[in-house]
Amino acid sequence: MKLNIKGEGIKTFKLEVKEFNLSERIELNNLLYQFFNNKEGMFGPAIDIFRMATELSDDDINNYSNDEIFQIAIAVSNHVNKKKVKK
Repeated sequence: MKLNIKGEGIKTFKLEVKEFNLSERIELNNLLYQFFNNKEGMFGPAIDIFRMATELSDDDINNYSNDEIFQIAIAVSNHVNKKKVKK
């Protein structure tokens, strides 16, 4: 699925992300907690969320700015945790 990534100070872009199962969702939410509560910084947990959500290599991820990486982490968590519509 392609997510729209947007935020203050970055140009809007689309990023292909994978679908998460429940175990991955639990892991994502643990990382999200670290992202917002880590006294050592937000960057490490944001990178871990980015890695979980995409198939991009570390070299590809390294091409993104810090602001883009933070917005990707937030967009992924919002997407994974939104209410699912039953079919």
